[in-house]
Amino acid sequence: MMKNRSRKSGFTLTEVVVGSLISVIVLTSAVTMFIGVAAAWARGENTMSGENDTRQVVRLVGDELREAMWVSVDANGMGLTYRKPKKKVNGDFEIPVVWDGKDRRFFLDGTNLKLNDGTSTRVVARKVLSVDPFMLRNTVGESVRYNTSQGVEAAPAYRIFIPNSTGLVSEVTVTIVTGNSGGKAGESMRSRKRERVVLRNVPELIK
Repeated sequence: MMKNRSRKSGFTLTEVVVGSLISVIVLTSAVTMFIGVAAAWARGENTMSGENDTRQVVRLVGDELREAMWVSVDANGMGLTYRKPKKKVNGDFEIPVVWDGKDRRFFLDGTNLKLNDGTSTRVVARKVLSVDPFMLRNTVGESVRYNTSQGVEAAPAYRIFIPNSTGLVSEVTVTIVTGNSGGKAGESMRSRKRERVVLRNVPELIK
């Protein structure tokens, strides 16, 4: 009788197979969920990093232009030349405002936004887009967002620098659009920041 009870208390082959299948399904679901959460986290981190980088670039450009006494925007809006006032040893601007003798430039070179400070050239932003996927077009009365990630249609070009409409440039609207790899293969995370910068040292305006 003891031997019979021992045989009945064991697992049959069918039970072992079913139990293994259930374990595989549970583990597969858990791994899939983990991968999805990790990918979403990576995309979120990437998006925040891109937003922060773009914001810092716009701030850097804005800080430079606010000190400018003269600005000339390129015809295509993808670059500009500016001049800054001469400073005293203590860092204050000389009064009256006079040019320090250096022509400076922001310009897009490929996908790099560069700054030439009159002495050397350095990259201030990478992966800058020359088109703006955030822009909308109107089709049969409906606004349609461009979607270049799927190759549906090309996004329109935009101007990084737009001066005010008057002859004397006293303010410039700066728009930077960047794109970088996202969490999924082939996915692209984009960021756009815009700021209107008022020039503070234009001689004709501060007299």
